[in-house]
Amino acid sequence: MTTNLKLIRVKTRLDELFRGKIDLNELPNEEERIKKFYSCSIAALTLVMHCGVNYEIAAQSITDGYHDMGIDAVYNDNTQKKLFLVQSKWRNDGNGSITQTEANSFVNGVKRIINLDFEGCNDKLASKKSEITEAIQDMEYQIEMIFCHTGNQDITEYNMRPINELLANVNGGDPTDTLILFNEEKLQDIYDFLANSQNYDNIILENVIINNWGFVETPFKAFYGTIPVSAVGEWYNKYGNRLFAKNIRYYKGSTTVNQGIKEALKSEPQNFFYYNNGIKLLCKRITKNLAYSTNRDMGLFVLEGVSLVNGAQTTGVIGSVFAENQEKISDAKVFIQMIELGDVGEEQVAQITKLSNTQNKIDGKDFASLDPNQDRLRMELSLGGIQYLYKTGAKIEDLEHQISLDEAIVSQACLLSDISIVALVKRNIGALTENIDKPPYKLLFNNGTNSFSLYNGVQVYRNVENFIVKNMPNSTGRKRLVLVHGNRFLLYLILCKIKQNENFNTCYMDKEAINELVNFHILLYWDKVYNAMEKQFPDSYPAHIFKNVGRLKAILNLL
Repeated sequence: MTTNLKLIRVKTRLDELFRGKIDLNELPNEEERIKKFYSCSIAALTLVMHCGVNYEIAAQSITDGYHDMGIDAVYNDNTQKKLFLVQSKWRNDGNGSITQTEANSFVNGVKRIINLDFEGCNDKLASKKSEITEAIQDMEYQIEMIFCHTGNQDITEYNMRPINELLANVNGGDPTDTLILFNEEKLQDIYDFLANSQNYDNIILENVIINNWGFVETPFKAFYGTIPVSAVGEWYNKYGNRLFAKNIRYYKGSTTVNQGIKEALKSEPQNFFYYNNGIKLLCKRITKNLAYSTNRDMGLFVLEGVSLVNGAQTTGVIGSVFAENQEKISDAKVFIQMIELGDVGEEQVAQITKLSNTQNKIDGKDFASLDPNQDRLRMELSLGGIQYLYKTGAKIEDLEHQISLDEAIVSQACLLSDISIVALVKRNIGALTENIDKPPYKLLFNNGTNSFSLYNGVQVYRNVENFIVKNMPNSTGRKRLVLVHGNRFLLYLILCKIKQNENFNTCYMDKEAINELVNFHILLYWDKVYNAMEKQFPDSYPAHIFKNVGRLKAILNLL
């Protein structure tokens, strides 16, 4: 099919989907509005492709216009925990790719977004400020940059340089903690999506082989068993996020948790079944083939109207490893459940999806209740009229007389002189309690852990948090981000000062005295840390700076 024919068909479909939905009123004449409409439409369509939102919401996410900072669409996807930033270009001839000028413009706009710099931006972008700020400040969020265009070529390596530099600065080369991603959508991608969108919700998986299968008859027919991970990898590579249409989240890419799944799959593929909880599919219809039907060793199934509602991260990891090396995981299997819902209502589908994703999870810190030192600390604190809540499920109801394990983990880590532990608190706090029999847990809680310093450390922690909450609304830009992302580093610096007090390890310090000390030190350190950060790392994303041991040491050297 010729490029011109594809463009004609794409234009026709965009007219059907977005005509009258995108605000172009600021443009002075009809000719400019027509020209801009298609560029805005593919930006909106990109959000539909990546987020699964409806066309109206996608159209409302358009920020394109005068003073848009090079950002044509913004969408905060709080189910995926991703902030989508889109730049779009309509190529009338269907040729070319992303120019270096366009790449630079996009990168500069994304930098301003990361730094919460909205000065001089248009009203459409300004209206997104609160949701952008929410995403930038949330530790769980990723930023996904997408450049969509109707050219027919991938961006060249040379033109990709400013984007790669931004990715390197923000991600810092940490493969387990990807904070920002980049994707390019071309004419063919847009055409394929529009051509197949009518069948978007009707994924059909044929010749699905399940080993050691079983079934449940009521209230819904369901089958379960094991499936080769290579089959799951093929599904993901073919359908991508379409598999997760009814899930509460898509695949999040290279996160700490997903890196753990990946390492387990690659290093011990034969044991992956035992390490992983598996995946769950909802289907409109499940048909069992007569082939291999004489026993339960193997079953052949056809699945229609498939949506994967639990195991999106497992599936995405399998897909990425499968794409790298199929042979590496040829022996790996994963548990699978398949539920036939027929034409059951959306409420039932939503209920199964919700409960499949909200089962109680056991964290490493839950095993702290088995540590005798935790009970020793509880007893010692109780003599001072303080209740230490170190078991899962206990909630603070009396701030005056209660402290929690969650608070103690953070304050104990920041009391240590080892700056690498402070970085770990910010990067992956769960790693502190993965194993209660060895470091880093044993550095926090051991036979020498002092109940007085533990209590006083928690009080300092609470005062630092209160200061941050009070001062964030009145601060802006990167200085505000020091409070958000540098909170644990600030706590570390303040504890370094306050723990020198002769009463810190010998009694429960007066709360008012702690409050005065914190307020005095934090104002000084906030300014100092901000100035040091701007001098040493002016182009780096603060979220990464305060998770990186080397960068924290560099800032310490300047203080």
